[in-house]
Amino acid sequence: MGNIGPFQKPYNKRQYWDCRPIYRSHNLPKTALVSFPGSGNTWLRHMIQQVTGIATGSVYNDSSIYNQGFPAEGVHDDTVILIKTHEWGEKEKGRYQKAVILIRDPFDALRAEFNRQHRGHLGHASYFDYKQCKYKIRMIVPIIIKRLSFPDWRNFIHENAGLWNIIYLDWLKFKGPIQVIHFEKLRNDPAYEIQKLLTFLVVPYTKSDMSCMMKNRDGRFRRNFIQILQPFQRFSYYMKMSIKAYKLNITKEIGLLTRN
Repeated sequence: MGNIGPFQKPYNKRQYWDCRPIYRSHNLPKTALVSFPGSGNTWLRHMIQQVTGIATGSVYNDSSIYNQGFPAEGVHDDTVILIKTHEWGEKEKGRYQKAVILIRDPFDALRAEFNRQHRGHLGHASYFDYKQCKYKIRMIVPIIIKRLSFPDWRNFIHENAGLWNIIYLDWLKFKGPIQVIHFEKLRNDPAYEIQKLLTFLVVPYTKSDMSCMMKNRDGRFRRNFIQILQPFQRFSYYMKMSIKAYKLNITKEIGLLTRN
């Protein structure tokens, strides 16, 4: 492919890769990887890095991500193949030439983000997290310099369900090329969905690349799935009604996009 390479020095530390060393390229089209938090963007980034050997970037700089296989975390220029963002608005959209929009069912995405805020990338929120506010205090003795409050489940849904809707409504109006990926389809058939994405990105791959990616597809940030939810973990009737309305709204927008 003409716009990939010559490659910069690869990240050769073995813990960063399973299939091939990860490089940063140059002159790649700036492509946003857009999602609501908790939608599987880290997993998608991992698979793309495995199959292409090209680093993915982010508008954020999460040290826990950087140290676990994402050496271009915090990079958001034309040297990375995808740039993770949860932001929206004309200014943000104007930074990119293409957009990959990763959509997960809002019920699952909201729960995943609630878990991440309280217990990190791999943990599950506790009964205490669901039921009352929790305070995290960072101190430089003897002065408290920062205090962050994390909302309980009810307040979290009230504040974030609408945000799920806003992010996708905005990005589905992106004026450049768009590729919509549904997390559920990605989970059920990752090889097929990744092949579609690579076609959109105009990146070549071999059967060997795809085979290696499939063998190493899980990565380091897959939270164990809970089969049976406890009563305190469930969505109330009013939560369900509002989330279903947002979900229908986005489904209609995607339908309009595919018809145009």
